[in-house]
Amino acid sequence: MSSTGRWWSGSWRTLEGVKTKPSRERLFHFAGLIPLFMIPWTGTTWAIFTALAAVHRFREGVWKFYASLGGGFARYMVIGMGSAYLTETLAVIDNLKRPPGERVLFNPNPLTDLYLAFAYYLPFILFWGLAVRRYDYSWKEVFLIGGATGILMEQMGAVFFSFNPLAWLYVLLVYGSYKAIPVLVAEDCLKKRKRRKLNAWKKVALGLLVEFTAFLLAGLLLWIFKGIGGIK
Repeated sequence: MSSTGRWWSGSWRTLEGVKTKPSRERLFHFAGLIPLFMIPWTGTTWAIFTALAAVHRFREGVWKFYASLGGGFARYMVIGMGSAYLTETLAVIDNLKRPPGERVLFNPNPLTDLYLAFAYYLPFILFWGLAVRRYDYSWKEVFLIGGATGILMEQMGAVFFSFNPLAWLYVLLVYGSYKAIPVLVAEDCLKKRKRRKLNAWKKVALGLLVEFTAFLLAGLLLWIFKGIGGIK
């Protein structure tokens, strides 16, 4: 190949790289608006995906704000539980229009549900927080692993065994988003830490361990919280 040909080929690859990345990001940001437009038909819960897209769109400002707070583990936990509670609040809003016996919540009473939500979400936020501090997980990897395992866990496997791809996608977006948001918020600080690198298979294996250990602990905490609150 001539020098001119090599220059043209290299320049084209560079231009492709410049164009592709922003276009993918714009596509992701626009996709994040879909839940808002679909609220009248699909409800509010998956608007947590909109929150994830918004954090990504304004991530540089978010990173600076997080760093200004000190970027410590306590701040990560607060943001993670905030993400979880936003998700549960959206779920409560979704379920208010249903009769109490048909509500898909920890408890038909909204306030009791939000009380129990702490017990359920805490292990997931805590264990993923510990994992991303030590290992080089990206927010996208947490989104995919956390969302995929959420399909298995939602309603004790009922969603998975429905074999409904749209239901699977819905749960993937909800579970993946609330777990990925704190990782994305802390991403810049996490990259500055000395974290152990793992290959893809080890990340999946550890991610599954995180998910199922958190699920078991969440069940135990729910039982304890119900006992403390005298909830049947």
